[in-house]
Amino acid sequence: MLAGCGTISGHSQSCSSTGGLFSGQTVNCEGTADTLGGRMGIEFGDDDDFDGEYRLEASISVEEGDAEILAGDDEISVGNVSADEPLTVDEVVELSEDSNVFSLDAGEDGEVSGLAYEGTVTPR
Repeated sequence: MLAGCGTISGHSQSCSSTGGLFSGQTVNCEGTADTLGGRMGIEFGDDDDFDGEYRLEASISVEEGDAEILAGDDEISVGNVSADEPLTVDEVVELSEDSNVFSLDAGEDGEVSGLAYEGTVTPR
């Protein structure tokens, strides 16, 4: 589940959700990508409709390169990830239908490789 104006290769993601219509859904996802260039958004799930504030807890790492991580509809900067410094995120973000839960921005000509992430979004 990707969106953006970058490139990505070797991406795989698996997600699961709990909860339902009245209690809101908690969605857990983990994924990897061989390479990511430019800016690319990561969505959590195919059919999950988000609406409102969610707590995003995530761990993001790369083997090479660096990227800024932006979260939620407002694309707030939550930090940078590099080969030397994985990033742990614990933020409240606004999400709506088909939101990118977070985006990686490696820059116009930048690239990261060996991307790995896992995260959970929980209704507030």
